Amino acid sequence: MRKLWPVILVTFGLGVAALTAADFWQKKKFSEWTEKEVQKMLKDSPWAHPVEVRTDAGGGGLPSGGGGRGRRGGGGGGGGGGDFPGAASSGGGGMDNEGGGRGGGGGGMEGFQSPPTVTVIVRWHTALPIKQAVARARFGDEAATSPDAAKMLGRQEQQYVVGIAGLPGRLVRGKPEELRSSAFLRVKGQPPLQAADVKPDPAQNRANLYLFFPKGQQGSHVITLEDQEVEVVLKLPSLEIKRKFRLKDMVYEGKLEI
Repeated sequence: MRKLWPVILVTFGLGVAALTAADFWQKKKFSEWTEKEVQKMLKDSPWAHPVEVRTDAGGGGLPSGGGGRGRRGGGGGGGGGGDFPGAASSGGGGMDNEGGGRGGGGGGMEGFQSPPTVTVIVRWHTALPIKQAVARARFGDEAATSPDAAKMLGRQEQQYVVGIAGLPGRLVRGKPEELRSSAFLRVKGQPPLQAADVKPDPAQNRANLYLFFPKGQQGSHVITLEDQEVEVVLKLPSLEIKRKFRLKDMVYEGKLEI
């Protein structure tokens, strides 16, 4: 028995560590999430990533990964997530303008100026935990009892909706068809899934862009855990965003949520 004690203690310790390390959305009901946790879900979670990109006329993203680079720990100012345009009971709400621009500055070499960059948030608005964070931000302590919140959370999504928050407003003033042809999802072994629609939501100097992708309509691919990861891509003349999402991290309450 004495020989077993170290094994028992180590096993117990690992179990406690795993429980302690569990993310808040695994430990708490969404109606109990704090404001800080809501912001974490909306800006830096498995369903939402900050991405730093270059906005120079040469196009292209930062060197790492040939597009956007994820950045932990926030992703600029701004508040809640909002619902996406065209969704039932959305009330016309949109994402708050998030992401902070950063202009080029002097470098180590005289006359060198780093390319201008901007931080945007790429977010899956049809994922249940994102919708729950929006409900918590919008309805507060009534999020679990509000009929409007229940209607929003119970909505059966017919498309994948990805929002990109904090884009320079000038970049989304093009024709909708041009924007639509510039946005797609990449899944290994599948042809690129082009956006069926885009809806810009300009506000002051920053704008939000919502990308709508088919979900099984007309033979389009339905994303499953077996796909392992999905990449969101937006290519504009002066900006390119690429952000991969690991699907195993996006399992929520035993179900893939995207």
